[in-house]
Amino acid sequence: MSLASKLRSKGIIVMEIENKGNDYRNQWLESFYEPMNEKTRNHRHYLWELIHSGFKDYIEGKEANKYFDRVNKQYCYIFFQDSNDVLKVEFASEMKAIDLLNEFGEYSDVYVVDKGFNWTYVIPHEKGIYGPYFYRKNKGR
Repeated sequence: MSLASKLRSKGIIVMEIENKGNDYRNQWLESFYEPMNEKTRNHRHYLWELIHSGFKDYIEGKEANKYFDRVNKQYCYIFFQDSNDVLKVEFASEMKAIDLLNEFGEYSDVYVVDKGFNWTYVIPHEKGIYGPYFYRKNKGR
């Protein structure tokens, strides 16, 4: 079952957007790494690797999953490191971390952001070694 189908089965509205993954990855960088210079950005292969070198106050592991499960997911986007597919999800309060943990292949690095790119939830392909991560721009979680 595809991720979109899995989410739809939970009553979540999912719109599949093609050929926009690069735009969302760039917006993620701009939203969360504006102070980082271009040289630093280009030395990282995966966006999630920047969390260790650029984020402060991120949450990791099971605690990150708990924050994601509780955060308002009225409107958010799901995109991936190696795919140009993007999922726009609406009324996704029933979407939980466990729904996203089993993706693989081109969907193995999962990035979720709210509509305004104020928070992000990231599941790296190296589960068990790194992540998952939750980060909110402002400290009021």
